Amino acid sequence: MQVPFTLFLAVIFFCVSEACFGEPEGVSRVLGSGSCATSGCHGGAGLGKGAYNIWKHSDPHDKASATLTNGQSTAIAQKMGIKSAADSVSCTACHAPMKNVAPSLLMPADQGPAEDKDFSCANCHGGAEKWILSHTRPDYPRAALEKLGMRPLGNAYQRANACVACHQNLSNELVKANHPPLIFELDGLLVEQPKHWREDEDFSHVKTWLIGQAVALREIAAQTLREPTDARTAEIEAIKELLAASGTGWDRESKTDLVKAADDFAKRVSTAPMSTTQARTALGLLLQNRKPFEISAFGTVAEDHRMRAVGHYAERLALALDRLNQSLIAAGEKAAFAEDSLNELFIASPPPKSFDVDITENFVRKLDAMTAVNK
Repeated sequence: MQVPFTLFLAVIFFCVSEACFGEPEGVSRVLGSGSCATSGCHGGAGLGKGAYNIWKHSDPHDKASATLTNGQSTAIAQKMGIKSAADSVSCTACHAPMKNVAPSLLMPADQGPAEDKDFSCANCHGGAEKWILSHTRPDYPRAALEKLGMRPLGNAYQRANACVACHQNLSNELVKANHPPLIFELDGLLVEQPKHWREDEDFSHVKTWLIGQAVALREIAAQTLREPTDARTAEIEAIKELLAASGTGWDRESKTDLVKAADDFAKRVSTAPMSTTQARTALGLLLQNRKPFEISAFGTVAEDHRMRAVGHYAERLALALDRLNQSLIAAGEKAAFAEDSLNELFIASPPPKSFDVDITENFVRKLDAMTAVNK
């Protein structure tokens, strides 16, 4: 079976990608996660030293492979003609990526360690053979560490690149097999994670949300070039409308390469300051935008998928309002609306494929009520 390219990326990206690391000086092989767990490093106590224990015992990624043996995965595997989801690269690429790492990429002493059979620190941070000693030096340039194979994760754009392949894209084959739909919303995902990292002083929830949406758009656009479907076009148009409606600089009429345009936008946002005033403005603009709910909305989408585009927009809008509202609260400012009203909006937003005229009208009523409170 041919492995979808986006899933293939999830397996190999952590060790050899020149796109992120410039020109790596050869392959930095994978050390076992035990190499990070000593008391003097990330397994000890104190600021920054408990990272290993938080990741190992609380981070959901370490348990991702457990879903491969449940009934839903068994049913998906059967529809795909796979004997076992737990042994198929189409599934383990995201749920247990260490199973797909070639022995030649593992340090000899760590080949097949029990604690790393499914996930390892390397899946996000890169094989540490060449940089494990240097990365503790405060005077060692970050760019040099990247050339040695350490994946940069310091800003939202870098994190989005690390997460999006497994958290957004599904091949046509997986969609037809009824794999649950995925929606990439970076800020919410990071907030839900038990943090084994420290945020920089200039960290911004709204910037993280915005970059996540742009990178999601980039990935869906790239996948559409490989596997075009009307359903993906509906999601693309929904995200484009969301970005444009937020007033953050997305060019609604851009005719350029969408993959490049979305990536350039994400990069530009990642290097620009983002104030709470901008967050409140974006929130207000999104609350007031009713264009996606008009009869003429999403005219470029196939007619039988236009309501799905409305559903995608509504789903991402509810998530956007949540993250923007939380960004105000985190900054010590007054919330734009009460959490109860947002919960009602989420309830009014079923999966995009379920959207119809009645659901749309109910969603807009909830949105109108929130808009009235925010004035």
